[in-house]
Amino acid sequence: RELEAERLRAFREVARRVAHEMKNPLTPIRFATLELDRTATPGQREALEVLRAESRRLEALARDFTDLGRLPEGPESEVDVGELLAELVRTSVPAEVLANVRVEPGSLRISGHYDPLRRAFANLLRNAVEAMNGRGRIDLHVEPRQGGGVRVRIRDNGPGVPADLGDRVFDPYVTTKSEGTGLGLSLVRQTFDAHGGRIRL
Repeated sequence: RELEAERLRAFREVARRVAHEMKNPLTPIRFATLELDRTATPGQREALEVLRAESRRLEALARDFTDLGRLPEGPESEVDVGELLAELVRTSVPAEVLANVRVEPGSLRISGHYDPLRRAFANLLRNAVEAMNGRGRIDLHVEPRQGGGVRVRIRDNGPGVPADLGDRVFDPYVTTKSEGTGLGLSLVRQTFDAHGGRIRL
């Protein structure tokens, strides 16, 4: 566990530096494309749209790196996990997906950082929706843990994760998506680790 924690600390520091270096050239690139767009021909506008799209992709990647390099900050507050998940299902799951949230009686409150937890659970739900190509069923089961804390199970009816990957899907850069960065589930694990929790497949 100590070796794993040290490895993640080193990776977070590298991620923070890479994010900083990536952001520096992206701002002038954005301004340059705006300037060129004023006098561009139709053919050049197509090329500029490619530049804009790829810049947006790099900006999203830089944001992921920044988040990976930053642990939750500020004072903790009480977070009702059942309420958080019910709200996410209402607002983030498309109508074509049947989402069922089963909340067991008992205390589902933890002390933590609401926004990072919301992002982490939203990421898991988004992965489930994408795995099913936007149609299918997601079941969420939320229950209090003996001795404190909360256990959440999320299950979808997508194709599943290849057996040879297993829990490695939570490692940086491991992804099964053609356009994925492999950082989303790493961020999820980092958030749960920071809250004294764990995630497993």
